[in-house]
Formats: sequence, C-alpha cells, structure tokens
Amino acid sequence: MEGLTSAELQVQAGHLEGHGIDSNFLQKLEEASDTILAAPSSVSSEQRHAAEQFLLDFHKTKAPYTLCCYFMEHTRNDYVIFQCACTLKEAILREWLQQSPSNIHTLRDFLMQFVLNRPSLPVYVREEILLTVAVIVKRGTLDTSTEARNHFISQLTKLIHTDNVAARVVGLSTLTALLNEYGGNGKGTDFGLSWEFHLRSKKSFEDKELLSVFMVLLEALQQLASLDSVQSDWHTLALVSKLLSLAEQIFTWCFSIPLLQKRFLNNASEARLNLPFRPPAAWRELVVSRGLVVHLFKLYRHVQSHAELAHVCLQCLLQLASTTGDIFPDHKTHADFLVPFMAGFLHLTERNSLAEYEVLGVATLASRVLTVFPRKCLGQVPAEQLQAFLTRACQLTCSYSYQAMHKKSPQAAEEESLYDEGLEQLLQMWTALWDSRDSFPPAAQLCQNYAPDIFQTYLQSHLSAGDGTTGQEVLSDDMEEIRSEDEDDREHYSSQLCCVGMLGRMVPSQSLAQLTGLLCERIAQLQVELKDTAGTQAQMNRLYRLYDDLHWLLLIAGHLLADESNGEVPVIPAELMDYSISQSQMGVSDVAATQSEMVCSLHIDRMFQATSDKCDDIVRLVCKVFMLSELERYAVQAQLDPLLSPELSRDIMWFFQRWAGPYLLMQEKHYPQVSLPLTCAFGQGSDSAGLAVQTLVSKVVSNFQVWTSEGEVTEDTVQLLLTLTENRDRCSEVVKCEKLWFLAMQQFCHPFVLLSANCRRHLMKAVLFAASAMSGEVRARYWTQTMQPLHDRFQAMVQRRALGGSPQTDRLLDVRSLLELLCGVAEAARVDNTTLVFSAIYPRLRDSVCLLDTFQNYPEIIVLVLDAFKETILRQLCYLNQDDSLKLYEVTLQLIQTYARVHGRRQFTVDVSAEEDDFNDLMLLLDMLTQLMNKDFVDFGSTDDAGAGEPSVEAADVVICGLDFVVPLMNTELLKFPSLCLQYFKLVSFLCEVYPDRVPRLPQQLFSNIMASLQLGLSSDYGEDVQKLCLDTLECLAIECVKSGPSEGQVYQALQHFVQVVLDMLILQPLNPDLLDVLGETFYALICCHQARYAQLVNQLVQSHTDPSTTERLAAAFQHLTPPDVPLNMEKTHRNRFQARLQTFVMEVRSLLTVR
Repeated sequence: MEGLTSAELQVQAGHLEGHGIDSNFLQKLEEASDTILAAPSSVSSEQRHAAEQFLLDFHKTKAPYTLCCYFMEHTRNDYVIFQCACTLKEAILREWLQQSPSNIHTLRDFLMQFVLNRPSLPVYVREEILLTVAVIVKRGTLDTSTEARNHFISQLTKLIHTDNVAARVVGLSTLTALLNEYGGNGKGTDFGLSWEFHLRSKKSFEDKELLSVFMVLLEALQQLASLDSVQSDWHTLALVSKLLSLAEQIFTWCFSIPLLQKRFLNNASEARLNLPFRPPAAWRELVVSRGLVVHLFKLYRHVQSHAELAHVCLQCLLQLASTTGDIFPDHKTHADFLVPFMAGFLHLTERNSLAEYEVLGVATLASRVLTVFPRKCLGQVPAEQLQAFLTRACQLTCSYSYQAMHKKSPQAAEEESLYDEGLEQLLQMWTALWDSRDSFPPAAQLCQNYAPDIFQTYLQSHLSAGDGTTGQEVLSDDMEEIRSEDEDDREHYSSQLCCVGMLGRMVPSQSLAQLTGLLCERIAQLQVELKDTAGTQAQMNRLYRLYDDLHWLLLIAGHLLADESNGEVPVIPAELMDYSISQSQMGVSDVAATQSEMVCSLHIDRMFQATSDKCDDIVRLVCKVFMLSELERYAVQAQLDPLLSPELSRDIMWFFQRWAGPYLLMQEKHYPQVSLPLTCAFGQGSDSAGLAVQTLVSKVVSNFQVWTSEGEVTEDTVQLLLTLTENRDRCSEVVKCEKLWFLAMQQFCHPFVLLSANCRRHLMKAVLFAASAMSGEVRARYWTQTMQPLHDRFQAMVQRRALGGSPQTDRLLDVRSLLELLCGVAEAARVDNTTLVFSAIYPRLRDSVCLLDTFQNYPEIIVLVLDAFKETILRQLCYLNQDDSLKLYEVTLQLIQTYARVHGRRQFTVDVSAEEDDFNDLMLLLDMLTQLMNKDFVDFGSTDDAGAGEPSVEAADVVICGLDFVVPLMNTELLKFPSLCLQYFKLVSFLCEVYPDRVPRLPQQLFSNIMASLQLGLSSDYGEDVQKLCLDTLECLAIECVKSGPSEGQVYQALQHFVQVVLDMLILQPLNPDLLDVLGETFYALICCHQARYAQLVNQLVQSHTDPSTTERLAAAFQHLTPPDVPLNMEKTHRNRFQARLQTFVMEVRSLLTVR
C-alpha cells in the first residue's frame, strides 16, 4: 500500500472550515488523555470528568479527517491515536454520503499505512485503527465494485505472505476485523443502518470475498505447518494467535442459507456457539481435498505447549469436526474427510499423557468424529484406520476412567472435573456407536471388542486396592467428611453409570461374571469383619473401603440390569433378555438350578451353600444382592449396627427399587420372547418371586426400625415399598406379608413416629395402595384399621380447637405429621379406590380449613393444608361423580375464602433475601386452581341423574374466586420468581382457554389486572414459556370475540391495544425465532378481531417513513401478508396461509426497520 501523509489526505471543500491545524488543540488532547489514564490519586473526579467530556466532544467533530490524521502523525501519545481512530470511525459512518469514493479510499489507505509504519503501536491502538478500516470497507460494500474489494483483499494477502512478521500480523488482524464486521455475530459496529444493509453486505462478502480469505488462511496454515517448529518469540506467537483466531471465525461462520433464514430474525444475531460448520458446496475442494485437517493437526503439534494457542487450535479442530451440509454429497466424501481426522487424532494422542487444558477437548474431538457424521460413512473408512482410531479411543476412555478417580483431592478438584466431563463424552461416544447398529451393522462387533476393557477398567478404578486401582490410604473419618460435602454419587455420576451399564450389556457374559465374582468376595469379607466386634480404627478403615466397594458395585450392577423408567413401563433391557434366552437355549443355564439359587439366597442359613454353575447369570447377580441384604438384616438383629453403614443400606434399597420395576413379577406381554429361567425366578406365579417380595417387605420394616434417624435411608426404603405396592401384581403379593400390616398398625407408635414427615407421607400412601389391592370385607377392615388412628387424632385436634385451645396445645410437629399423613392419603387415590379415598379424606379436608385460622402464623401448616387440597383435586376430581365434585368445590371455596381472609391482613412483601420457597403457599394455591379446571377436560365420573338441577358451585366459580384474591398480589417483584411466574400465567391461560365465555363477565378490576399482567408477561424479562402462555391467552380471547361477533365489551376493547403490541414484537423488538409461530397465530386472531385497528396501524407505519422506496416496500409487504381479496376469518385454510406468508413478511420488514 502506498504511503500517504495527512497533507495528502483530501476531503470535500468546505468541510474543514474552522478546523485549521492547531497545535494547542493537540496539546489539550494529550492532556485530556493523560488525565483519563492517570491514577485515581493523581487527579480529581472533576478533572477526570472534564477530560471525558472533552474527548466526547472531540468524537462529534465534523469532518475531522485531516485533523485526526495530522494528530496521529505528530503525537507520541498512544491514547490520543486511539481517540483519533475512534473519531474517524464515527465520522465516516455519520458523513459517508458527503464523502467522495476517492477521499474514502485515501483515508483507508492512510490508516493501513500508518499501522504498517508503526509496528510498535500497542495492540489496542492497532486493533482500533484496523477496525476503522474494516468499517470503511463494509460500509462501502454495496457502493464499490467487486474488483475494488478484491484488490483490497489481494493487498492484505500480500501482507500476509511477506517475511515481515509485524506486517503479517497487520494483515491477519485486518481480516479478523472484517470477519467480525460482516459476520453478524454481535461483535460488529453500530452502523445506524437497516438490517437489510447488513444482510446484503454479509451475503455479498460470502459470495465474493470470504472464499478468498479462506484460501489465504489455508495457505498460511500450510506454510506454518510445513515448519519443523514454531519460534516462541512474541511476534511469532502473535502471528499464530491471529491466524488461529481467523480460522476460528471462519469455522464458526453462520452462512446465509435460505432454509436457515429464521435464525436471522433475532436482532442480536444469535451467538454462534455450537453451530455446525456448514460451508457451501463450492468450498468442497478446499475443505476436503487440500489438506486443511492435516495442516491444523500439524499446527497443533507446534503450539500444544502453549495453553492458550493450543486451546484455540483445538476449538478449530472441534468446529471442523462438526462440518456438515452440501459440502458432503455422499458417504465417500464424508470418509475422505474423516480419514485425515482419525490419522491426526492418533498422532495427537500418541503421547503418554495430556496436559490439563487438553483433556476435555481431546475427548470431545473423539466423540464428534463418531457422533456428528452419519455412521454409514464409517463403512467407507479403511478398516485398519477405524480399528486404530477405536483402539486409541478405548485407551483414552480407560485412562480417563482411571484419572477421574485418582485425583480425588481438593487440590485436583478442577482437573478431576475435566476428566469426569471428558469420560462422559467418551462413554457417550461408545453408546452412540452401539445405537447405530441398524445403519452400521459392524458397530455391534466393534463395540463388543472394546466394551470388556472399558467396563473392567471403570469397575476397577472405583474399587480399592486388590481388585481395583484406587489404592489410596484414607482414614474413614476423612472420607466420610469428603463424601458428606460431595453430591450424591447416583446424581453426580448418573450419565457415566448409564453408559457403563450399557457397555456391560454389550458383553453381558463378562460383565455379569465380574460383578457377581466381586460381590461374592466383598460379601465374604464383610461376613468376616462382622464377626470381629473389636471396633478398632484399622477395622473401621477396612470396613469403610469395603462399604465403598460395595457402594460402587451396587450402583454399576443396578445400571447394568435396568434403566430408569421415567414414567414409562419398566422393561428388562433387550440385550439382557436375549442373553438369558441364549444361555437357556444352549444349556448353559437351567430352570431348576436357577430357582434353587434364588431360594437359597433368601434364607440366611442356606445362602452360603455351594451353588450350581447352571444358574442364570442375571439371577445369580441378583441373588448376591439378596444375600448382602439378608446379611445386613441379620447383623442388625445381632446388634452389630455400629459396624454397619447407612450408605450400604441406601444402596441396597436403591438397587432393589431399580430392579423390582422390570424384573419382579415381570409382565411377559411386553416382550416378544421371554427367558424361562427369568420367568421361573421372578415371574408371576413363581414361588421364589413371592418369597422375594416377603423378604423385601421384611427388609423395609427392619430399615424403618434401625435407620429411623437416617433420612436418606428411610426415603430410599419407602420408595422401594412404593415400587412394590404401585403395581397391582406385586401388591397382591405384598398384602400377604404380615409385616406390612404390622407396619400399618404401628405407624403412630415408636419408632415409626420418628420417621421424617415426607417418609411418613409416602409410607401412608404405600399402605393404602396395599389396602386397596384387597377385596371385599377384608379391604374394608384393613382400610378402617389403617385410617382410624388418623381420624381419631385429627378429630381430637379439631375438637381442641373448637374448645378454644391455643396452637400451643398441640405440638406443631404433631400437627404437621397429621397433615403429611393426610397428603399421603390424597396421593394414594387411584381409579379403583377413588370413592373409598374421598369418603375418608373429605371430612378431614373440611376440618383442615379451620386450621388456617388457628395456625395463620405458621407457614408450614398452611402449605400442608393447601398441598392436601391440591393432591386431592389432582388425583381424584376427574373420577368423582357430580355430588362428590360439588362437595369438593364447596370445601375448596371455603378454603380460598379463609386463606384470603387470613392473608388479607398482611401484604405479600418480597424481601431482598427472599427465595421462591418462601411463597410455596401461593404456588400451591395457583396450582390447585389450575387443576380444578381439568374436570372440564377429563371427566371419568359416573353419570348423575339428569333431573338433579344445576350445581350450586362450579369449578369456574372457585377459580374466579381464587383469581380475585391472587391477581392483585402478582406484582413485578413476585413475578421475578420463575416457577411462581410460570404457574400464574398457566392459570390465566387455562382459564381463558377453558372458560372463554366467563372472561367477559369478570369484575372490571379483576379483568384489568389480568390484562395488565399479560402486557407484563409479553416482555422478554420473564422468558419464552411465559411469553407463549400470554400469546396463547390473547389468541383464545380474540377467537372468542370473533365467534361472538362485533361487540364493545371489555375483552374486545382490551384486545385493541394488543394488536400494536404483537405487531411491535414481530417487526420492531428483538425477536426470539422460536416464538414466531405462536406470534403469528395470535397476530392473525387479533387482526380478525380488530381489522380496522390493524389497517390504521399499517397506514401509520407506512406513512412514518419519508424514503419512497422504503414506503413502497413496506406497503407491498403488508399487502402480501394480508391480501385485500382474501377474507380475514378463523377458517383453518386462511390461518395456515397467513402463517406460511408470515416468515417472509417478518424478514422483509425487519430488514427495513431494524437499525444497527
């Protein structure tokens, strides 16, 4: 670039009037800059403020080009140069139309030359000058010829190819600034121009210059990668940093693909994180065939010792591994791209160890190579290459598994987390490969080749020295303290354990044998330790290590045998069912041996007898856990509980809960083929299955008696009992157990009264499930025996209240316990026992209303009363007949009125330290009102006498009464709590959807408050879900107005305002693309409701623009959206066509009106 001076910089005549070069002004500028940069103790706040104002005024100088360039050349103050660059950038954008192209090009060339002549400029000054150059180039995109822009890019290319490192850094920095400005990534300068300008400029840059920039990058990468090593001097590292920054920008570039235009509806230009690299087909040769991947991996080897550079280079490789789109026309091209990736990965990981900053990136890279690309393309990869890659991935998985468990110290917590995250990535890679068996059949055998090593390593890395590799000598007290501070292993390692369980199912023969053998050894060791009652520190340390081993063995075994059902029907994993069937068919296992071992494991005196090798492997593993459970139970009976671990008891309960769902009394109808040994051991009609249920119930009762004070143990225990009683087949076996009825009768006796309130609630629920499974008189008798103690205590408490007793008469804990039990009764309702449950709970609900008055200053009591009502409505209302429904409506109305009266005496104030849990009562009330309306959607209640007449109270009456109290409370402070806010808007939306005819008749003040809250909820402050609910509410109201015809009611008048609100959301405000569909549906309904208002708003918007071109295009866009010859009504065809036209409309109008 030719050298220019400020004297040669010409601007239009007249623009320099009053701006002659004044050296005193330069001195003032330098003084202001020095004041800004001075230490706080050196200048006063008034001096600093005056200096800031002086610089701000300088930025507003008209036509400052010659002035700024002169100052830049004649000052030695770097901050002055920076301020001059800022001033030039603002001026050229402000005065672009007043400048000739030659003046603009001259200014651009001057700035480039200035930076080249001053290689010692601070980085921030250089970058600001080059940013100004990039702004000039982008602003002229639509005004200058392609040749002129290509010429500028070619000049930058020459700089990058020179031997001068400083000049190369300038060239790369300029390209980086250009990509920032064109990329629409939120880093660009505010031009004050329409969004259309930015989109057109970006598209033009992509079509013409971006490929040239990419070619420059590729050549530079090739040049650096060809070196034997990269020097570590500052200039060279800066050059590499710029090169990698440029590469990262290109690999994260969001190309303007028409099918993805919806992304650009967001004014903020969405962040590009996690977007795939989707280059056009024209880039295929450069990306696939020119060694791009090879060059990047070679460059990584040069910079891997520099943490920051290595991180950026690894990010580039990760983004490149996400490449997708038209660049890959077939699987062969995919394979051509993958092969060098696998080779580079092998070379990158051939070292014995990785640096900490590489751990997660390398694991993610391996995962992406196998999960991003279609698995079918792996068939095109040479078999030796794929085998080598998977072997290395297996080695890494094993290494990470080992490292994650061997850095268990506070000092290594961060590194441990990195290895854990990396291990999750790698394990998920293997499960993804296994799941691709249908599209890539060799995946099954490949996974089975490596699964044994991974499973065994993971297992051993979690066990103590001997069978495992952990080997740390840690005192039990220290480790208990560490564990108490850690998250529960089940939650913390949930993802890992699920993947390891899947890996075990890939090779069930090895994994089941390993787990069974290790459990046998640990049980034998535990039996030996329990015989020694000395209780020395050495013994306690041995026991701790033993319990920790059992902890991990049970966790892994549970995840191997079963998946978490999450509301679905729990089934035995197909891999295990197939394995058990194959064992039986090959004669490896038989029914008699399997049943014998199952029965032996349930008797303490027979469990250590020699067993047959013919037992089914799955059953054998379960038998070992039963042996462990029984050993623990008999150790308790022998009063050895000081030597036992509550954590072990938790793990046993968790294992049985996870196992019982799919296996115990298994449902054969869910499987195309079943294993005979499994059916005989666990299936319906099996003696051993019934015996297993009795054993589990006995263990439940034992745990409640022994571990009463251990809340986590009792919670896992009661969850097992619920698993046993929720299923009718299992429950039919449970009710045969005498200990269950002992448990039911002793709920109000010691030690069961010491159980946590939540545990007692679930215990009551489980007992009532069991009682409901009985029939006839037996059920009635057991039901009465179970419920009578609760009724008696409740009645006594209410009578004391009636006699004027104070709240202190009853211990607060006793009242809370009774209400928790009442909630348990409500939760026990099912379709087969609704009548029984409601008849029992209704009197208690009626009595509970008066507790709100008595215990108005005890929030926990109020919450429990509301919870009992909410659970009753949720689980029973849809099954109740009209009479019982009316009873529930009436008592709920009394509850709301009492609650409103009590809380009318105090305000809901939000303290600075308030948390969402402080408003649980309000949350429950909102949820309860929402559930009340379900009756009008789902009603399984029996048909009543048609001549019974209209009910005195309906669900809508109760809901509106509740809303009348709640809505005034919902101020902006309360709506800041996400769950509370969401529940409130759910209620309002549901009301308008279910009872749209009642909304126009709402009290005027209540209706106004609701509409005001909808206006508030439409802002982005409360999140996408709340916005959708508010829009759905408006749509329901608008549709109802259209159906009912022209009206001047309060709903019709209120909706008129929202036509403009929704229109502004569509075309003016920052728009979440995920809201576009619901916005369109709501907007169309509002247009149909208020056609005149819509026409008025369109006319105002069009007429507000003076540019004829803009006016014409806006009018055309609206006419295309709502053509004059198309009627505006709620017919489905018209609504669908409107939705189809909406995206084009929004893109067109936002590009004209959005300014950035």
